[in-house]
Amino acid sequence: MNRSQIDPALAQQVKDASILIVDDNPSNVELLREILSHDGYSRVRGETDPRRVPDLCAAEPFDLLLIDIRMPHMSGFDLMELLKPIFGDDHVPILVLTAQTDQETRRKSLELGANDFLTKPFIAWELLHRVRNMVEIRKLYRRAAEQNRELERRVSERTAELSDALEAACKADRAKLDFLAVMSHELRTPLNSIIGFADVLAGEGMGKLGHPDYLEYVKLIEESGRSLLTMVNNILDYTRGSTGSIEIQESDVNIPQLLAGCSDMLAPKAAAKRLTVAVRPCPPFRMRIDRRRLREMVLNLLDNAVKFTQPAGHVALTVEDRGNFVGLTVRDDGPGIPTELIGRIFNPFTQAERSLVRRHEGVGLGLPIVRRFAELHGGGVEVDSAPGRGTAVTILLPKERLLEG
Repeated sequence: MNRSQIDPALAQQVKDASILIVDDNPSNVELLREILSHDGYSRVRGETDPRRVPDLCAAEPFDLLLIDIRMPHMSGFDLMELLKPIFGDDHVPILVLTAQTDQETRRKSLELGANDFLTKPFIAWELLHRVRNMVEIRKLYRRAAEQNRELERRVSERTAELSDALEAACKADRAKLDFLAVMSHELRTPLNSIIGFADVLAGEGMGKLGHPDYLEYVKLIEESGRSLLTMVNNILDYTRGSTGSIEIQESDVNIPQLLAGCSDMLAPKAAAKRLTVAVRPCPPFRMRIDRRRLREMVLNLLDNAVKFTQPAGHVALTVEDRGNFVGLTVRDDGPGIPTELIGRIFNPFTQAERSLVRRHEGVGLGLPIVRRFAELHGGGVEVDSAPGRGTAVTILLPKERLLEG
C-alpha cells in the first residue's frame, strides 16, 4: 500500500496503538520506547519480567507485542505458548527481536505465532517500518471484525424479522384454511338437500312434472349440485390434510383390483371423449393402505388425464417398481404441462392452464390432495411432463406397506 493512500483515520489509529515491549534488558526497553515515541506512538509500555506479561495481556488489549527470545525465568518461546489461549481468535501481531540469527530460532518463532522477525542490533527505520506494517494489519483486522459483528447483528435482526413475518404468514394461511374448512362443511348440508330433492323430482315418485322440460332441468340441477359437492369435498379434504386433522384408516387392499375399479368408474367420461383408458396387467399384490384415500388419489389422476387429453387420445394406468416404492402411474398423451408451471401444479388452486377463459372445470386441488394423501402414507408424487409429449404422474407408496401372499 502506498503511504500516501493510507486512510487518515487509519494513520491516526496506528499512532494510537497500544504496544508492549518485553525484554529483560531495561536499556533495550528504553531504547525501543524512545524510538517509537519519537515516531509518534503515544501508548508504549515496557516489561522486563516475562512472567507478568500473560496477566497484562489478559487485562489490556494490546495491538502489538515486541518480544525478546532469550530471557530469564521464561523464554520468548514459552511466553508465546502462554499467550495463545489468551488471544484466542483475536489477531495480536508479535514481532520477535533477538540477537540469535540461527534458522532454528526463526523457524520456531514463526511456528509459535510470531508474525515477523528482526535481528539485533536493528536499524531504527527498519524497526519503525515493520511496526507500522503490523499495526496497520492489526487495525484493519479489528475494523473488519467489527464490521463482521455489525453484519452478523443486522443479519440476526433481519432473520428475526423474517421469522416473525413467516409466522404471521403461517397464521394467516392457517386462518384461511380454517375458513375454507368451515365454509366447505357448511355448504355440504344445503347441497345435499338440493341434490336429494332434485333426485326425488327426477324420479317423479309423487307424480308427473307439469312440463317435459322440467325433468331435464331437474337433472341439470342434480348434476350441477353433485359437481359443486365434489368441489366442496375437495376443499374440505385439502384443508383437513393441510392442518393435520386427517387420520388414515389402513386395511388390506388388493391394488390391481382397486385400479381396475377406478378405471371402470372413469370409463363413461372417457367414452364421451372417445378416449381409451387401459390398466396395464400386473401380478396380483396387496398393500396396507387407506382404501378410500388411495381410491381418491387414483381417481383424481385419472380424472385429470381424461379432462386434459384431446379426443381419441390414450390414458394408461400402470404399476411400476421405483426402488423402495411401488409406483402407480397415470400416463396420458395430452398436451403436457409447460416447464414454468411444473413447480406450481402442487400449489392449491392452481391449474396447468394459463388462459383467462379456462376450458376445464375444477378448483385446482386434485394434485395437492394426491400429494398430501401420498405423504400421509409415507410416500410422495412425481411428475414427468413436457409440452407436446403428454404427462405421467406417479403415486409413490413405500414397499414396507406390501403384504405377504
